[in-house]
Amino acid sequence: MRRLADLRAAGLRSCRAAGWAGAVGIALAGFAVSFDLTGNRALEVEADTLRGQTRSLARTQRQRAAPVLSARDRLDAFHTGFPAADGLPDLLLRLHGHALARGVTTDKADYRAAPVTGAPLEQVSVELPVHATYPEIHGWLGDVLAHMPEVALDGLAFKRADIGSSEVEARVRFVIFLRRPS
Repeated sequence: MRRLADLRAAGLRSCRAAGWAGAVGIALAGFAVSFDLTGNRALEVEADTLRGQTRSLARTQRQRAAPVLSARDRLDAFHTGFPAADGLPDLLLRLHGHALARGVTTDKADYRAAPVTGAPLEQVSVELPVHATYPEIHGWLGDVLAHMPEVALDGLAFKRADIGSSEVEARVRFVIFLRRPS
């Protein structure tokens, strides 16, 4: 016990002799020790996580990459994504099905087919006179464009018999792109 009291007294004498600069030095030394015990541990955990991610990425990069297609092969793959020309009746049924689902009445349609220059595609222009309210026509067009990527809207014209009528007459022109038979 005596030894502890002597040690304490010696420490107090040393602090008084060091002055305020010594107190700041001791405080900084205490801060450095506490920072090492707390702050560096979090950084070490983060560094371990980053090392693990680096190893994982290195493993995935060692795997073989897919072969690079030539521009011609990519273009051929793009063209094969279009439906075949003999699938036109099914596409027209889907087009009219979307109209029926939205309450849009279609009259007789006018069809014209023409080859696409420089591509193995054929474009079929479909002109449809339709009768419905504007929101029904808008919904139908949205359904067709969202669910039938081979169909493009080429023209749209509205006509109303009188200003108070909610019924609208419209002429809708679609272009359907099909893959020509080889």
